[in-house]
Amino acid sequence: MITNSTWALYWGCVIPNRLPYMELAIRETFRHFDIQGEEIKGFTCCPNPLTLPRIDHQAAMAISARNLAIAEKKGMDILTPCNGCFEALKGTAKCLQKDKQLHTEINAILAKTGHEYKGPVKVKHFIQLLFEDIGLGVIADSVTHPLTDLTAAVHVGCHLLRPSNLLNVDDAQRPTILHQLVRALGAKTVQFLDEMDCCGYGTRPADREMALKMTGIKLENMKRAGAEALVVICPACTLQFDLMQRLALRDAEDKTPIPVFYYPELLNLALGTNPDQLGFNLHRVRVDSILNKLVPHVTP
Repeated sequence: MITNSTWALYWGCVIPNRLPYMELAIRETFRHFDIQGEEIKGFTCCPNPLTLPRIDHQAAMAISARNLAIAEKKGMDILTPCNGCFEALKGTAKCLQKDKQLHTEINAILAKTGHEYKGPVKVKHFIQLLFEDIGLGVIADSVTHPLTDLTAAVHVGCHLLRPSNLLNVDDAQRPTILHQLVRALGAKTVQFLDEMDCCGYGTRPADREMALKMTGIKLENMKRAGAEALVVICPACTLQFDLMQRLALRDAEDKTPIPVFYYPELLNLALGTNPDQLGFNLHRVRVDSILNKLVPHVTP
């Protein structure tokens, strides 16, 4: 079981504003495993690793470092459920640890806002907390409603894995953590063609049709591999697969949608949480077909 006293919760922008059911599932997980988290006043955008760093890399690092400095002043490590925020914050921390000159330059910028980043703050993704701190054994032993009737594909997302030399979470080419976490709930997972390809979310601002094509190809490959649901851990990937799925499959031979689950949602189902507490009605692609199999006495 985890021993860290209290985490500085870094929700990011997308989950609180667009995906409240993710927050519900995370808070239920906190409650079940007695994870202590604190909302930190003063946190701002991470910023998104796909945007500002391409325009002004120094400004992006200064914004990330300011968030790190705020957690550092509180004496807390950062826990985030967002892949993009994780990459921005941990990537900045790693870069500043390696480059003393850059560290000095960023702190000169932070000094104008009354902040300083010294460097001991750790940044952990929520999925790492589940895998490393709580552990597969504790999770499996906590399951009261095993998901043995579920066969799922998993999509980890780019920003949790790459750049691997900075993030160092899982094998960037053959990640296994999410597969293992899903199987710990009693479910089966499948591997599919182009599993490691991007979901398309990052391409959408530049080429919407190409992004939808990327999403559609992945969904079709999941179906061919026998998946009846998709498990994700990234809010951006969730938006792409859930919100955009019907458009992505409009030219597909099989237009049957695949229900998309955020891993902590499935975790909570396996722990016996009532689905009514998890906001499944907020999903764009309906999940009734899966819930009726896994929890037949409750329909969202």
